[in-house]
Amino acid sequence: MASVLKSSPKISQFPLKAYHFEISIDRLKRGIDNVRHDVHISPDFHRMTNRLVFQLILYYAEVSPIFHTESQFHWHNEISEFKRLCHAILQHGINTAKSSREIQIDILAQISVVKLLTEDIAHQFDEAVQHLKTVIRKQELAQPMEPPVTLREEVSAVIQRKDQIIQSVGSDIFQYFIEVQHELNKLRISNFGEKSIIPKEILSNPILQSTGQINGFFLIENYVLIGHRIEDPINYNALFNLLMNFLAEHLGESLDKGQSAMPASGKGHGTKPEITNMTDAYRPEIDGIIKYVSNIDLLFNFFKTKETLKKQKKQQAASGHLRKLKNRANDQKKLLDLFFRRITNELMINGIVAPYMMAPIVKEYCPPLSAQECLQYLVIPKARKTIVQKLNRFKRYYSQSFSLYELDQTVQKIKHTSKRRQQRYLIRFLTDFARYHRDLINYQVVKDTADSINIRSEEKSIRLSRENQSLYEFILSHEQEAEARQIQNHSVVKADIRGSSKIIDQMKEKQQNPATSFSLNFFDPINNILALYGAQKIFIEGDAVILSIFEHEDVPGEWYAVSRACGLAINMLLIVSRYNLRNRINRLPMLDIGIGIGFAGHAPTFFYDNDNQIMISPAINIADRLSECHKSLRRKLRKQKPPFNVYRYKPSPDGIPESVPLPTGFLRYNVKGIELHESGFKKLANEIHLEQVNCRIPELSTDPIALYTGKFPTMAGRYQRLVIREALIPEVSLNDLQIIRYTDQKYYEVCTNSQVYTYVKKHLKE
Repeated sequence: MASVLKSSPKISQFPLKAYHFEISIDRLKRGIDNVRHDVHISPDFHRMTNRLVFQLILYYAEVSPIFHTESQFHWHNEISEFKRLCHAILQHGINTAKSSREIQIDILAQISVVKLLTEDIAHQFDEAVQHLKTVIRKQELAQPMEPPVTLREEVSAVIQRKDQIIQSVGSDIFQYFIEVQHELNKLRISNFGEKSIIPKEILSNPILQSTGQINGFFLIENYVLIGHRIEDPINYNALFNLLMNFLAEHLGESLDKGQSAMPASGKGHGTKPEITNMTDAYRPEIDGIIKYVSNIDLLFNFFKTKETLKKQKKQQAASGHLRKLKNRANDQKKLLDLFFRRITNELMINGIVAPYMMAPIVKEYCPPLSAQECLQYLVIPKARKTIVQKLNRFKRYYSQSFSLYELDQTVQKIKHTSKRRQQRYLIRFLTDFARYHRDLINYQVVKDTADSINIRSEEKSIRLSRENQSLYEFILSHEQEAEARQIQNHSVVKADIRGSSKIIDQMKEKQQNPATSFSLNFFDPINNILALYGAQKIFIEGDAVILSIFEHEDVPGEWYAVSRACGLAINMLLIVSRYNLRNRINRLPMLDIGIGIGFAGHAPTFFYDNDNQIMISPAINIADRLSECHKSLRRKLRKQKPPFNVYRYKPSPDGIPESVPLPTGFLRYNVKGIELHESGFKKLANEIHLEQVNCRIPELSTDPIALYTGKFPTMAGRYQRLVIREALIPEVSLNDLQIIRYTDQKYYEVCTNSQVYTYVKKHLKE
């Protein structure tokens, strides 16, 4: 043995690298239980995750239409919203880490989201199964004489495929998460440096994405079939110990630790894997070599090196380079021959070849066999009798007999595999094993960190931890409590809804449900876009919607109260437009709406009626007035089909007898329009750069039109263009609305006219 070791190459001669990953949140304050870290994650994000995961489970379960909860699930929109919210809360983590000068807060945010995702996937699968059973119970009650046997079989199949479904859902959800991480990593690098990045393979880890569910099919699909039980043909611990001892014997000089991959942050978990019967020869640097997957090729794959040598010779590479490749190929062949001999002596080689040869036939026998039983049949003769008996027992359940022909043919193929091909399989197996070993240890590192986190959702626990300054919150801006940051000013969006009573009456006449119609097609879509603009509900009822956007002290990056109110109002009009389209198809009356936007340069007043918060603000009164529409103006101007949606007039006393009372204030026309208060326009000019555009658009008006345009960022970081029309308030005759003179007072409309936007874009050469 000593002479063999002396003549064999030292692995330290190869340019090996060591893989090393560890994370830590040990500098962060413990929560109220003094054991784990308390974390509060955005409730909106949590709800969004649950909804998306639930639909993904139904999708991959391939259930019948009767089980689906939403007939039209807009995947692109929902996934985009998930990523937007995820981006927002992770960016909150980065900003908090930067302001606190503690990178571990960013690590905490990322692992907390990972924990939430994995737990939600497992929980939503149980919720989905319960939903399927509930649907079946309802069907049985509706048709007691004809129980839906097929549906019950479908649910049983879903339960049997639990691991595969969870893996598919986890793969999708984590892919969206990785895309968000990729966008934010540039910000992390600029703030904390390259070492702050959690490597991509940590989050793309199939074991993590499957929430730790590992079975034979999972291993076949993602790695290679290997077992953790003593009776398994290739035992994980046995192979790890064999490889560890082999590398230790041939290590020679110690590895340069400077080649190790850097950890995500500071001091952290140890890298020694928690493997039972760990070899006494365990050395962290050798474990690092194994986990750096490309090292397997570098140490053993002389086939690949010889192919490279041939290509380099054809390209007439330098003789020194060719000699180096030739020497490496020789060293690799020596190491491979030595390790192959050791594997053969341990009677493992058939168990290494068999997983790849059985791949084409495994689904023919599994189920009823497990993948490991199929492998045992191929490589352990003593196990075949028991497995044949099991197949015979299952004939009656599967209504078919299982021919052993394919299995026996595969046994013969394994026996007659040449040594050269066996060695190729060995290299492939070691590569797959190294990747599995790395991912298994990485999963344990992430899980250990996640286990030290307590995601708080109960209000009592959140309040207690917050008061003790032990709560780490990663939430959206509109979810932050008002007292956490002082409100310095706010905008209010008021939508005056007209026509809802007629719609309700007609739907009731047709025995339709107006409540669900308004909820699904109007109120829910509005609720779904609130987070995009950082808005909060003040009041929502059948004929009124009042929303507010607050600006807080010391957060100048979020001072877009008026511009975001304008953007929100535009989207509300789009929602009404879609709703009216459905009404037109169903021959229901149209919903009319007028929107007003008020602004107040101070905080509103809050008081409480029991647990109900009530907000008082002059901006509400302003928005209320701006959203109104004078009935006579609506009748007159609708016939004229005006180019804009907002007009304001001052009634003239000329020609009106003194005995006739003159309307006080201004007359407003606001039909599917948005009027912005003058104070709001001034605030808008401070929020974003407004470019003035004086134009003539003959299709709309013979008079010149004064426009202001600019872009603002939504909460998601996307930019939305606004076009504001400025007009003088005319003094008009009440009889025919003829303009008598123009006053020096102005009003402002947030434009939605497509021709105006087209003109502006051409003017700006966009």
